[in-house]
Amino acid sequence: MTVVSPNGSRQRYDEEDLAALTWHDIVTHTVWTDGLQTFRGPYLRDILVLTGVTADDLALRRLTLTALNDFRVDVPARDAFAFDPILARNANGQPMLVRDKGPLWLIYPRDTTPALQTPEFDERWVWQLTLIEIT
Repeated sequence: MTVVSPNGSRQRYDEEDLAALTWHDIVTHTVWTDGLQTFRGPYLRDILVLTGVTADDLALRRLTLTALNDFRVDVPARDAFAFDPILARNANGQPMLVRDKGPLWLIYPRDTTPALQTPEFDERWVWQLTLIEIT
């Protein structure tokens, strides 16, 4: 996955880079899977602050998330701090493959936050995430 900061610098994160971050679990239902799922990966915010952009500055910005199939969606960067979504690398204890919506899927804690249970937020769950641009 690549992250592009507002100044245009690019940082690529491989498996080792992601593994070096603290990982968190989100246990939730999704509209794309059956039953309760356990997802694990680093917080989105932890990746964003590695760009050197402060949390206060990020709160005013947007993220353009792009998937392997060129699907794109804009997300308020403040989501990363308000809702603690993760960049899930594992689902139910297994690394996610491309056919499983991996290798990275932006996961929100949908079950614990009723405000996230809307079509507006469902559109933000980008799977096969490959690029994050901070604008």
